[in-house]
Amino acid sequence: MGCCSGRCTLSFICGMQLICTLERQIFDFLGYQWAPILMNFLHIITVIMGLFGTVQYRPSYVTGYAVWLVPWVTWNVFIICFYLGVGDLSKLAGFISACYVVKLIAEEEDSFDFIGGFDSYGYQRPQKTSNLQLQPLYL
Repeated sequence: MGCCSGRCTLSFICGMQLICTLERQIFDFLGYQWAPILMNFLHIITVIMGLFGTVQYRPSYVTGYAVWLVPWVTWNVFIICFYLGVGDLSKLAGFISACYVVKLIAEEEDSFDFIGGFDSYGYQRPQKTSNLQLQPLYL
C-alpha cells in the first residue's frame, strides 16, 4: 500500500469533517435553531461510523457514510441558501410547511370514524328475534 491510499485519504477526510462539524456544533449551540444542532449530531455519529468502517474494513459502514453524505450536502446547501436569503426560503419554507400541515389535518378529520360509524362497512343490521319472548324478572 502506498502513502496516499484510498483508506488513508478517506480517514483524513473523515477526520477533517469531524473537526469541522464539532466546531460548527459549538457555534450552532450559540444560536436559536435546534435543527442544525441535531443534524450536526447525526453527522458526527455517521462520520465516526465511516471512520470506524474505514479503519476496520467494514464496507457496510463506509456505504452508510457515503449514503449519508447526500442528505448532508443537501442540508448544507439549504442552510447556506437560507442564511443568505436566496429565493425567500424563510417565507417559501414556512408557507409550504403550513400548507402541508393543513392538508394532513384535513385528511385526518375526514377519515375519522366514530364508534358505530357512519360508513356502510361498520353498520350491522339488528338481528331478527322472532322466537325470543321477553318476560319480566320479578312477578
